[in-house]
Amino acid sequence: AELRRPERTYTIRNLCVEFKVTPRALRFYEDKGLLSPRRQGLNRVYTYRDRARLKLILQGKRVGLSLAEIR
Repeated sequence: AELRRPERTYTIRNLCVEFKVTPRALRFYEDKGLLSPRRQGLNRVYTYRDRARLKLILQGKRVGLSLAEIR
């Protein structure tokens, strides 16, 4: 039988600390459809894919792209 490793997940706090962004910013990107974390109760659970997307969003902003262009 194949052993599946559990997927690495991140809390909103993990990502805020790592990328120096506010929870409000992450919720804003979620509202705009750029991030789609899973939910566990009231908590957002971000996957490795969400983390990679956040990295791309922030890189795009740094070079002057709009959120529409980033999407």
